[in-house]
Formats: sequence, structure tokens, C-alpha cells
Amino acid sequence: MATTIRELAELCGAAIVGGNPQKTIDSAANLDEAGAQQLTYLGSPKYAAKLKTTSAGAVLVSKGTPGDGAQAGTCLLVVDDPEMAFIACLHRLYPQKLSSGTLSAKAHIDPAATLGEGTCVEAFASIGARSTLGRSCWVMAGCRIGDNVILGNNCVLHPNVVLYDGVRLGDNVIIHSGTVIGADGFGYKLRNGEHVKFPQVGTVVIESNVEIGANTCIDRAALGVTRVGEGTKIDNLVQVAHNVQIGAHALLCGQAGIGGSTVIKDYVTLAAQSGVADHVTVGSQTVVFAQSGVTKDIADKDQVMGFPAVNRKEWLHEQAAFRRLADNQKQVAELVRLLPKLRVAVSDK
Repeated sequence: MATTIRELAELCGAAIVGGNPQKTIDSAANLDEAGAQQLTYLGSPKYAAKLKTTSAGAVLVSKGTPGDGAQAGTCLLVVDDPEMAFIACLHRLYPQKLSSGTLSAKAHIDPAATLGEGTCVEAFASIGARSTLGRSCWVMAGCRIGDNVILGNNCVLHPNVVLYDGVRLGDNVIIHSGTVIGADGFGYKLRNGEHVKFPQVGTVVIESNVEIGANTCIDRAALGVTRVGEGTKIDNLVQVAHNVQIGAHALLCGQAGIGGSTVIKDYVTLAAQSGVADHVTVGSQTVVFAQSGVTKDIADKDQVMGFPAVNRKEWLHEQAAFRRLADNQKQVAELVRLLPKLRVAVSDK
């Protein structure tokens, strides 16, 4: 949505330096590509030299950034935190799409379901018996909500999300397309040469302000609850097994996988393609680096990497030792090559 530089400055409490505050801004771009009607930001004053080359109509900068080299037509918007101010401006420039607030005649809503005021259900979505949706929820096309499901207020289910029976969501939960919540956990017992399924009769609870990416799977508990804590953000293509307990404000990056009955505490980061074995506890504020495999408990505030995952400093030390080992092998090979000559020299004496 087009707006003026002055309006953006008022929105984020910025002081305006140079340029024309009445100029219209219609979109945003990065610093190197922004044009005359676009907004961008400078993340750090150490990159201030880029102000001489950018063609942006307006640049958000932090206090203390030298602006004497900026282009003549560029406005500088001076704020405490350019990145957070940029986010606020993005919400103005790109307003969130709103639901119609209506129920499509092509949706199937069981007569025993309860929908809150302002909730929208789009075509070909279906809602099962005794399910309850709070106020202003948005169930997009093709979603399936099973029986006895509970959604809080302001939840958004993007197209083709599946919530199995008994799943519970808090307020302001966003789930992207293709994600499945509440499928059976992978639980089998080997008896008499056959894999016998352990009935998966628990559920999944997603607490408030959680966002889950596309094509992610969160399995229901065998018994009890699989839980995702408040404010946690989960990327695309993540697997969360049965009875996992994820704390508040964790970050699970793409293709991470968590084994059954594992505990992921508050503010943990699992980087891309990392894996955590079953029945493991990962301490709060821990960082598990990309492609690492956690096989045992990790203490609070640790940083681990490698397989099996160990403390980051220890892993880097081991890698340095491996490189030195390769050099040592070359030296040993040279000694072996010279050994016959050394034997001749000693025998001559």
C-alpha cells in the first residue's frame, strides 16, 4: 500500500534527514536493489558507504550513522533499531490479507461444531463433530479439522492443513499449507517376528502464538500429550515425533527431526537438518548447529555440533586435530620412504 515517507517516519518514530518527506513509497527492497519509490534499511553503521550508491527513496538508519554521503534524493529515517522499524513499515506497505469472515456454501461443517464470531471457513474445508473454533479464525480451502478439535481465537490454517481428532490450538496459531497435526506416532513392538502397533491414543497441544511452516508433521502422543510451547516457531519439513515436549520460544529450522519422548526446553534453536534422538533432553537456550545429531542430554546454554553432537569448541578442536593428523601421515610416509636409506647408512657405520 503506497504511503509517504513522512507517514512511515511517524509510524516508527523516525527523525527525517534530507530528501523529500512527501515522496511516495510503494514497496520495499534490499539496500543494493531499492529504487526511488522503495524503502530499505541499513543494518549497521559500518555499511554506511552503501548510502552513496543506493537509489532508495528512503533508508532507515540507526542513530550515529554518518549521512553526509547519501544520495541527494534519498531520505534518511533515523531510529534506534532500523530492523524493527523496517518490520513495522513492512506491515504498512504490505497489509495482511483479511478473511471474508464468511462460511462458504461449499464447506462442510458438522452441525455439532461451534464456530466463534467472525470465523471464516473457505470452500472444500471440513470441520468435524463437537469441534470448537474461537473468534476470527480463518480456515482456508481444503483444510480438514477432525472431531473434538479446539482452536483458540485468531487462528489461521492455510490451504490443506489437517488437524486430526482431538488436537488443541491456543490463540493466534498460524499453520501453513500441507502440515499435518495429530497423525499417529511411530510406535511398534516386535513380537513373534511381527511389528505390533502400539495404539496412539494421546493428542497434540499447540500453545498460543506458535507458527508452523509448510509440510511439517507433529505426531499425537501414544499416551498423554505432544506439546509445542508458546511462541515457538517451526519451519517447513520438520518432524516432531510422539510425546515430544517443546518449550516456549524455540526455533526449529527446516528438516529438523525430533525423536519420541524428547524434551526441547525454552529458547532452543535446532538448525537445519539437525536431529535429536528419542528420550533426550535438550537444555534451555541451547543451539544445535546444522546437520548435527544429538544422542544424549545437552546442558542449558550449550552450543553443540557434529555427530554425535558435542560442545562446539570441542568439535572444532577435534577437526583441527584431524587436519594435523593428515599432515602427520604425510611425514610418516616420507619417513617410511627414507627408511631403507637410513638402514644402509647405519650398517655402513
